[in-house]
Amino acid sequence: MAKCYVCGKTTKVGRSLTFSAESNPRFFRVNLHRVRAVLEDGTVRRIYVCTKCLKAGKVVKAVKSS
Repeated sequence: MAKCYVCGKTTKVGRSLTFSAESNPRFFRVNLHRVRAVLEDGTVRRIYVCTKCLKAGKVVKAVKSS
């Protein structure tokens, strides 16, 4: 689930090192937001998009109609 719809960015796994050089797994998670967006074919869907794609304007948000 933790995947950006636009760029495909996912969770990365790394290691955290303590002072005594013990290594423990840590996760670099993507900053995702659930957005109502207009897709390429014109349909409106809720998708998960990372904040970098939102800031870059790669997503067209859908206008809520009453």
